[in-house]
Amino acid sequence: MKKNRLLVFIMILAQAALLPPPARGAEMTPQKEKDLGRRFHLQLAATGAIVDDPIMTGYLRTVTERVLKGAGLQPGQFSFYLLQRSGLNAFAVPGGYIYINTETVYSLENEGQLAAILCHEAAHLTANHFARRLESSSTATAASLAAMLAGVLVAGRGGPNTGALGQAMMAGGMGAGIQNLLANSREDEAEADAKGRGYLIKAGYQPRDMYGAFRILLDKTYQLSPDMPTYLTTHPALTSRLAASFSDAAQAPPAPPDPRYLAFRDRTLAGCGDLDLAQKIFSRRLNENPKDHGALHGLGLLAQRRQNLGQADQLIRQALALAPGQEDYLADLGDLALKRHQPAEAKGYYEKAHNRLAVLGLARTSELLGDRTRAAALYDQAVNMDPEDYLPALELAGRFFGQIGQMDKGHFYLGRFFAGTGQVNQAIFHYQQVAGQFKPQADRELKILAEIKKDERK
Repeated sequence: MKKNRLLVFIMILAQAALLPPPARGAEMTPQKEKDLGRRFHLQLAATGAIVDDPIMTGYLRTVTERVLKGAGLQPGQFSFYLLQRSGLNAFAVPGGYIYINTETVYSLENEGQLAAILCHEAAHLTANHFARRLESSSTATAASLAAMLAGVLVAGRGGPNTGALGQAMMAGGMGAGIQNLLANSREDEAEADAKGRGYLIKAGYQPRDMYGAFRILLDKTYQLSPDMPTYLTTHPALTSRLAASFSDAAQAPPAPPDPRYLAFRDRTLAGCGDLDLAQKIFSRRLNENPKDHGALHGLGLLAQRRQNLGQADQLIRQALALAPGQEDYLADLGDLALKRHQPAEAKGYYEKAHNRLAVLGLARTSELLGDRTRAAALYDQAVNMDPEDYLPALELAGRFFGQIGQMDKGHFYLGRFFAGTGQVNQAIFHYQQVAGQFKPQADRELKILAEIKKDERK
């Protein structure tokens, strides 16, 4: 289903890119930037590329909160997302949206390096680099931006020619000059390096983390296919920048081991990485150390992705035996029990964990076991325990509350779910049904979505 939506989306955008551009130099006001970013994000969400695992996104949020503080920004002023994509890349678009590919995450060594990439991207936004290029471009339209997005999404999603296809779509769709819309100049990069380094230090990390991150991206990029868009595509001159700006950091001692980041990296690799590559990595680690519970857990998640539920259950149980009380493992075992239609067993695992994945699992098991009162409270908790929307929780909670007659809440949650997945028409439908306590919030969302639909009709 996601693949079909992606192909339809790409065809529409490729046609849209042929529309004539407006006059040069349209001013990018903060509101226009916000609207453009929201439209971009909804289009991206519609492809299913955004990672919604609450354990991954929860860890990412702890890092981005420090990044925002280091940049002197308020919580929520910028939004950060993991993209389930191969290729080494991270990029920012107007309106405060920053994205990083999952392969980038599992190529880095520690949290500081991840923070360094995010600080660099935040600096591009605070310096208004993208907005300035958009204002000065004679062909920078919403349609051409969408065509660029299509190219980014096609490249690296599988198949022998997808990288070349993506590059061709970016070149053909954007027209002359639009290829540079996301490609920062050397001056922009130098400014983002300096500002980003300052943000990184204020966030409590070390300059060596930025040097280490860029060094890894530079080395690994040259190992990839030349057709694959990478960090160097949009962040040029990395070699000379390393020599000019980070010579002091290059001499710094390496960072100590970072267990929290390593667990996050393992989960990202197991949940989003290439199956065969991840299998080799985790198997090699397990051969070297049979007590590597992270490798056992990773192999369990890979077995689950292959629908080998019995094997997945066995492997993650072994991981839990080596790391008793590991809440991520407990929640994953609960999910496996639910997939095997064992809600009572799942409940036992979920009740020992206290993360968002476990709370949603408890809501589902309570519903299946007939305890609607507890299910209602837990669905609300799963939806609201974090400021970031958790799309699976919104969908399940919305349908549950509709079934028990709490229609306003059900429609409101489903409106948020469909908006979060880029399905604008369905989101509008559900928001229009809201008439009770959630109506003011629904009306605000309807206004935003109506503007997006208006732009689409132009």
